[in-house]
Amino acid sequence: MADIEYGIASTSRPGDIEPLGRLNRQAAEARIADSRVAWPDVYLVQRTGNTWAPATEQ
Repeated sequence: MADIEYGIASTSRPGDIEPLGRLNRQAAEARIADSRVAWPDVYLVQRTGNTWAPATEQ
């Protein structure tokens, strides 16, 4: 299984990604939920290499 790193991205600031680190999916989802309180346009991204992409459903 690939080592997945999660991050927070925003539709209002494309390309500006805040890395969350290598944590499990549940912890990443919890961080996104907290962030959406202040910034409703954030979403979860992931990378397994050098490229960030929207997180896939698991």
